[in-house]
Amino acid sequence: MKESGYGRFFLYYIICPLKTESMIEKVNINEVLNGLTTQTDAGFIYAETTDRIPVKIKKNDFFNLLPFKDYGIVSGSLDEIGAGFGYNASGDGSELPGAFLCAAYDKARFQIKISLSGSGFKFRASNFNGEWSKWKSVSFT
Repeated sequence: MKESGYGRFFLYYIICPLKTESMIEKVNINEVLNGLTTQTDAGFIYAETTDRIPVKIKKNDFFNLLPFKDYGIVSGSLDEIGAGFGYNASGDGSELPGAFLCAAYDKARFQIKISLSGSGFKFRASNFNGEWSKWKSVSFT
């Protein structure tokens, strides 16, 4: 059986494909990112998975992924609050109405509560067993 010229041509390109690396336009990602305009708000955030797959995340979904939570107005104890911030008027034992900030790692946490007048703040910490220290006070005069 005699092989036609097309058969050899076809087999050559299957076995020895064109080298396309030099044909692909190279893009410097830093130049692209530096060329983006600055915005104060956006509907989406573009990111990359650990497998280097690009993804598009809605802004509100992105903030829910962060390990820092907006607790809003909290009534009563702050003992079970994780990493985040909010406002607490009373019931947490600090006797200081104001904004709070909590940094956490497992059950170990550090809370700071700032007076609305700016006259001072109080802070406390818990150990890995969730046992809290007493509130300590710092005042400004």
